Amino acid sequence: MKNQLSAFLLSGGVMAVSLGVLTLGYYLNDDSGPELEIRKMDIAIAQPPPPPPPQSQQVTEQADVNMQVEGAGAPVSMADIKVDPEIEIDKPERPDVAMAQPDWSAPEVDWDAYGLSELDGRPTLLTPVKIRFPKQLKRRGVERVVVKLDVMIDEKGDVTLISIVDNPHHELNREIQRFVKGSKFTAPHKADEAVRARFIWPVEIEA
Repeated sequence: MKNQLSAFLLSGGVMAVSLGVLTLGYYLNDDSGPELEIRKMDIAIAQPPPPPPPQSQQVTEQADVNMQVEGAGAPVSMADIKVDPEIEIDKPERPDVAMAQPDWSAPEVDWDAYGLSELDGRPTLLTPVKIRFPKQLKRRGVERVVVKLDVMIDEKGDVTLISIVDNPHHELNREIQRFVKGSKFTAPHKADEAVRARFIWPVEIEA
């Protein structure tokens, strides 16, 4: 009887241990916890903004020059000048200019005329001899001067001074030129025809 009770208790203990092991294994396998639902989401990544366009650089030069005009008020300063460093200026073309050589030769004057001995008669002076005597000659005691003039008379009796052949006092040159320009002769003739005459004309000048 005692042996049967021990066997019964041993069987019950074995069953209890087996049941505990099964229960523990169940709980160990069921460790997933609550189920979670995971949804796939498409996320759009924003693109970074494009870089700003490069700004053209402007070079500003300031001239350190102050312009001031005497007596015109406050000084005027030069304004800022904007310079584009990329500007190219074409050099102007030089025009082809033909330089004419000056003609320094004096115009030829026809002094061809008859001498007094070849004329029908001597021309007569129609205008008076009026020459202002220089004061400086008077102060030096000069009261009378004789000059010799190379002149030509045209067909109308007008006189042209070719040269002053003899004049001891150059102070008289201007008065001689004025006097000859205003003089007039009768027209010289040869064979009853008006011609030109050239001769040395002595003129006496008195103070």
